[in-house]
Amino acid sequence: MKKKSKTGFFLARILIILSGVIGTILIAIYPFDNRNIKITFVTPEERQTVSLSNDVIAAGQFGTFTFNDMEEFTLKKILVYGKWESILLKEFNFGEIAPYVSSVDGGTMNLAEDAIVFSGDGRISFTMTPSFIEVIKDLSATIIQERLILIGIAMAMTAMAIIFCNALQEKYIAENRDNHGPIYEIKRFCIDMRKYWQYIIFSARADLKAEVADSYLNRLWWLLEPFFNMLVYVIVFGQVMGRSVENYATFVFSALLMWNFFNKTIAYSVKLIRSNKDIVTKVYIPKFVILFSNMILNLLKLLFSMVVLIVMLAVFRIHIGVNLFWFFPAYLVMIMLAFGAGMIFLHFGVYVDDLSYAIGILLNMLMFLSGIFYDVMTTLPEPLNGLMLCLNPVAGLIDTMRQALLYNTAANLPILGMWFLISSILCYIGIHIVYKNENSYVKVV
Repeated sequence: MKKKSKTGFFLARILIILSGVIGTILIAIYPFDNRNIKITFVTPEERQTVSLSNDVIAAGQFGTFTFNDMEEFTLKKILVYGKWESILLKEFNFGEIAPYVSSVDGGTMNLAEDAIVFSGDGRISFTMTPSFIEVIKDLSATIIQERLILIGIAMAMTAMAIIFCNALQEKYIAENRDNHGPIYEIKRFCIDMRKYWQYIIFSARADLKAEVADSYLNRLWWLLEPFFNMLVYVIVFGQVMGRSVENYATFVFSALLMWNFFNKTIAYSVKLIRSNKDIVTKVYIPKFVILFSNMILNLLKLLFSMVVLIVMLAVFRIHIGVNLFWFFPAYLVMIMLAFGAGMIFLHFGVYVDDLSYAIGILLNMLMFLSGIFYDVMTTLPEPLNGLMLCLNPVAGLIDTMRQALLYNTAANLPILGMWFLISSILCYIGIHIVYKNENSYVKVV
């Protein structure tokens, strides 16, 4: 009976995997309708949105835009959204918009320092060139981002279904209990967290004090280090990118804070066991406790550095709105991603001596691919910009955080949801791998 039950669970897992593969293929090849498009005109005071159906776009019947009851219309940029309004498809700044305007009906168009100013007699109407219409048609016809997000969600749901199947097998087949199944490991993780939480906090505080014990400037270094790094990057990249990005210093600094947390966590996790050899070989402690302690240390330093960010927001008079709420989920997913990936690298770092060097190189590459110094959507060509936001979690999370903080915009929410699911899976995989193999780490180091 037990053998039949185990065979049934095995077949269930095979069925889940096949369903996931078939679903992924269907999403990749299914002939979805062209996107409906929303074009948002951003002025210093407000945003006005025009919705276009895919039929209207295909017919090219949208070249003229009219705004009534206006003597003057100051246009800073145009944002183009697709099926999900939170996913930005393209951004035109004021300098890019001007060549696309073919005529102004009964008014004038003047290029100001940071905007285009349309003037009219109570009505502003302007017509865009055929090339602008073609750009919108191309954006309507290409739904790569939506496909990638749906594929990512489908893969994550498939992995969750397999974990759930393993949990059922662990629950109903006695010989599988306490054998590193999902129920056992999740319970053990929760118990260990509760048991070692005070140690995690104490260790993080001790490391925090030790870092500045012999320093004249003490905790000021946690403010000065990211601030001066930001100044260097602003000086180096500001001449190229600063002209197209508003409040460039804050733009870079906010991203650097998030990146530094992720970078330090991953870099530390790879050599965690070897760096803490004395603890690991002499006393048992769950290995994630050491990683969590380091993450708490980095979070405390991050919170301290946030003081500079708050001051910069006040100095540059950046409007804070209700969409600031999305700042926190972006950081939550980043923390989960760092922990999940860190636990996996922790395991392989024990057995592969050169992994820390490889991860260091990859992190350097990732830093320049994540839009810390530039806006991914406006700087990279299509469709690379959309692919980068979907496939590079750091780029997507930084952009979501930055859009919420600096521009009061709810951006990349489907991407945020996708990476929340994937990060949850990575956290479980990391916990499972480390719990299953932690007894062998002592023999290796």
